[in-house]
Amino acid sequence: MTSIEGTVLEVTFRNEENGWTVMSIDFRGVLTTAVGCMPHIHEGEYVRLFGAWTQHRLYGRQFAATAVETRLPNTAESIRMFLSSGLIKGVGDVLAGRIVDKFGEKTFDVMENSPELLAEVKGISAKLARCIAESFIEHVAVKQIMIDLQGMGLSVKQALRAFERYGSAAAALIAQNPYRMIEDIAGIGFERADRIAQNLGVDKTSEYRIDNGIKHELICAMNDGHTCLPRAELIRRASRMLGVSEELVASRVSAMTFSEQIVQKFVNGVPAVFHLCAYIAETDVARRLYLLSCCAPRVPLNDATEAYSEYAGGLELSEEQERAVLLALSNQVCVITGGPGTGKTTIIKTIISIFERRGITTALCAPTGRAAKRIEQASGREARTIHRLLEYGIGEEAEFDDSARFMRNEDNPLEAEAVIVDEASMVDIFLMRSLLRALSDGTRLVFVGDADQLPSVGPGNVLRDMINSGAFPVMKLTKFYRQKEGGNIVENAHRVNRGEYPEFYTTGDFIFIPESGPEEVLDRLKKLITGGELAEKYDILEDVQILCPVKRGVLGVYNINNQIRELLNPRLASKQETALRETVFREGDKVMQTKNNYGMEWYYTDDSSYYNKGLGVFNGDLGRIVSIDPEVKELTIRFDGNRDALYSFNELEQIEHAYAVTVHKSQGSEFPVVIMPLFGSGGRFLSRNLLYTALTRAMEKVIIIGQKSTVEYMVENNRILGRYTTLDHEIRELAEVFGGCGSERR
Repeated sequence: MTSIEGTVLEVTFRNEENGWTVMSIDFRGVLTTAVGCMPHIHEGEYVRLFGAWTQHRLYGRQFAATAVETRLPNTAESIRMFLSSGLIKGVGDVLAGRIVDKFGEKTFDVMENSPELLAEVKGISAKLARCIAESFIEHVAVKQIMIDLQGMGLSVKQALRAFERYGSAAAALIAQNPYRMIEDIAGIGFERADRIAQNLGVDKTSEYRIDNGIKHELICAMNDGHTCLPRAELIRRASRMLGVSEELVASRVSAMTFSEQIVQKFVNGVPAVFHLCAYIAETDVARRLYLLSCCAPRVPLNDATEAYSEYAGGLELSEEQERAVLLALSNQVCVITGGPGTGKTTIIKTIISIFERRGITTALCAPTGRAAKRIEQASGREARTIHRLLEYGIGEEAEFDDSARFMRNEDNPLEAEAVIVDEASMVDIFLMRSLLRALSDGTRLVFVGDADQLPSVGPGNVLRDMINSGAFPVMKLTKFYRQKEGGNIVENAHRVNRGEYPEFYTTGDFIFIPESGPEEVLDRLKKLITGGELAEKYDILEDVQILCPVKRGVLGVYNINNQIRELLNPRLASKQETALRETVFREGDKVMQTKNNYGMEWYYTDDSSYYNKGLGVFNGDLGRIVSIDPEVKELTIRFDGNRDALYSFNELEQIEHAYAVTVHKSQGSEFPVVIMPLFGSGGRFLSRNLLYTALTRAMEKVIIIGQKSTVEYMVENNRILGRYTTLDHEIRELAEVFGGCGSERR
């Protein structure tokens, strides 16, 4: 590791939230730029930086520091620079000069040991002298705490957060139990806490290490979509990760269950272990769904057949679609599932029309903004995201609690007497719980979706579990209707779902282009989007989406984004840019939000809706960078064509380029054109339901570039990556104990 040292001449930029700093230092008489997380470094200090030289694409040669040693300045000029940096309360340029003129290199000794002497300086009262001394001593103490925390193994950013959370006792509290940071400090997981614990000499068999390791494995399981793990599986995973015996882990699982830190329950004769939050969510969803299905409707429809005949008789619905509509009219909770082209949108429009004519107020919603916008355009009815429907935001009590939350809940339920949820396969167990908490007894609930698509990104398998429970009426749509545009797409999607190979064409709406290797696939992809018929007919950035099975590799999301971005949005002098480490964001870039940010405020750019602002940008939302302001360090992203959200530069970790995205991230969205680069076989992600999900994202054209054998492998690989969930079991238990409610399966 290389090191450089010198006096800090200027701090040119600092992110106050994470400590990222850009500064100039005098290194061997040469003005040198250094960057890194260094929140406690100030002008005038003498530093020794450890790291490596880098060549930044925008800012040239600079030193990237990963560790730092400091000492207080010891020359009159550097002390003056330090005092005038604004760090010491009450001291500016003029007073700094006077203090140094009076005390010279003994300034800090006076501040620490004889602060009353500061009052001899013109402009400093006895009170200000005490304030200056206290501020200096506090700075020295904080710096020492930060150094101690970094010595434990925390990064600068984590040390800053630990100090904010624990104050001056941070080092002592962490030394006592490093694992407390997992719940207290954002960004510190079990692995980091465990490394710190090992550095501090914590016994690897200690109870609190094993207990936190068990919780960690349950959280990892939730991140993979599970709501629980079989006890034996949890013990195996935790034992392997912790490096201790399975017997020791098993004893701690039992102890944690007894103390109610985790939950264990037999499911179909197998003991399953839950993280407490997942157990509460899943059992509460089961209870609320069951009770809702048993309630009398708030607004009764005495004769569903009559209501349908009176108001929908003139619509051209198939017998299957009619049965789906009647199912929704006759039951409190029901599920309508089917693939693309099976008439789900027509069914939704008919249900809403009948409800409206019978005086039943209806809310239409979907999990994502793109899904809500799509069903709104297709149905001609207002649709909102579930978050918007539940009025996610900061309440009137913000003066005392400024955390955002769902304003609609048991105490403030929705007025709607019927709720229709489109793209229901995307709803995870936590969002489902929030929705159900906002429904009054007797509210009708209709789930519409495609159970054969990939499950939600978050934990749970709600739609499939509801179907498997057998406790709710389900209509499985099997007949599809050939459409003028995208007819071969719909037909091939259904073929894939049945386990049949798709029909390949060289022209039309379902095109296959063979190539001999990954590099050749990538070259063909680049040619396809930069010229020819596709580029002439479509706006490549707005209408065309590249979908990949994986993130890494030649044909992974990361590499394709790097390659395609330079073709579609090249660097120009007229375009502003900003960098987050090695990633450069540019005006015009297509980007995706990668985590839920419930507090992000956005504004409509037109008059398309009666409300002009809202809160929340969510995992998977696609947008374009419309402006970058380097002076105020902010950029604006436009989502869905008309919602502008303002990001500070320190929030850029939440976004990534989206010229190509994974199939999983594309759920709930539809695009005029989908391009899939496919080559090779054997990967666990190359599955039938992933291919089926990708095909159903396209409205007008699908283009597959690569090997036919890869497509055929995916069709044959029907091994769905299973999820450990128990919602279906919980619902069945309730029905067995209390009796079924509308449990006829259609």
